Amino acid sequence: MRSSVSLGLLILCLIRPAVICYGTRPKFVSDEMIATAANVVNACQTQTGVATVDIEAVRNGTWPQTRELKCYMYCLWEQFGLVDDKRELSLNGMLTFFQRIPAYRAEVQNAISKCKRIAKGDNCQYAYMFNKCYAILSPRTYYLF
Repeated sequence: MRSSVSLGLLILCLIRPAVICYGTRPKFVSDEMIATAANVVNACQTQTGVATVDIEAVRNGTWPQTRELKCYMYCLWEQFGLVDDKRELSLNGMLTFFQRIPAYRAEVQNAISKCKRIAKGDNCQYAYMFNKCYAILSPRTYYLF
């Protein structure tokens, strides 16, 4: 459940590209997932000081360069146990989630593999670069809460 909620929080399957969806909730995301995610979203917003407008900008296809947004993305990973002992994104949770949605499996694996290799910087910068890369390579499966 933990990895399902975390992935639901960061990367959600969408039928249409994220730039068209503008925050649309995917059908497979349950009310329980939303409620659980809301607690983490609020905690990470408070912890990082990210502006809601910056989160919404990502949903709409623009990527503000604020430190708060970058650290918010990392906070989400951390809060849901998607960070390994090297403090990098653990891909197992993401891949496990998408095993249940086979139509997207190959696309997700390809995007994860490529983005993990190019993401650099401290934890916050790494999370931001990974998210941005992933959104470009797999817009049907990317959504940021």
